[in-house]
Amino acid sequence: GHPLGGDLQGRDLLSRLLIGSQQTLMVGVLATFLGLIGGLVLGTLAGALGGWVDSLVMRAVDVMLSIPSLLLAVSVGVLFSPPNIYTVIVAVAIVQVPIFARLLRGSMLAQRHSDHVLAARSLGVKPGAIVFRHMLPNSLGPVIVQSTLVLAVAIIDAAALSFLGLGNPDDSVPEWGQMLGTSQQVFDSHPNLAFWPAGCIIVVALGFTLMGEALREALDPKNRR
Repeated sequence: GHPLGGDLQGRDLLSRLLIGSQQTLMVGVLATFLGLIGGLVLGTLAGALGGWVDSLVMRAVDVMLSIPSLLLAVSVGVLFSPPNIYTVIVAVAIVQVPIFARLLRGSMLAQRHSDHVLAARSLGVKPGAIVFRHMLPNSLGPVIVQSTLVLAVAIIDAAALSFLGLGNPDDSVPEWGQMLGTSQQVFDSHPNLAFWPAGCIIVVALGFTLMGEALREALDPKNRR
């Protein structure tokens, strides 16, 4: 009745892995979505307005990118007390914001001098309409592809924060990183308690990475020739 055995308290390990997948995927998806929204706002401001706004946003992004992602996530996570699943989501989302912001800003700068944007300006279209109807929709392709790749990193970062004790402290609601952190107490005698959650994290992160690479190749016009 227990294919993978039980944990330290005799609870079924397979059931906890299945429930933990919900928690881990929810954290990864929500963190990536919030990071994408924040990156879209900053990237749109920098790419559309330019000038001092672009310089200010990009300097803030450069500062965030200069800090290792996991260290930044830990620094944000420890600001909240007590730690819970929502603090992990916010911490991981903040780490993802500069990635999307820089990518979108570069795509929008490339769109500013494209033919359809110049044609819209020559016809007297308002700047706001040019940004939201012409520049932004044509700049979202690389950002959407990047979100699938970032999702894998978000899952790993979320598991790392839970492993370090910055996630949900209630072990009745399992999460892969939390299970991995608990298993280190008995790693010498029961290494299987660490093997299964670690394997799940690796497989899921690798799966999203491969999906992102496949999506990038599918949307790249050079690969269609």
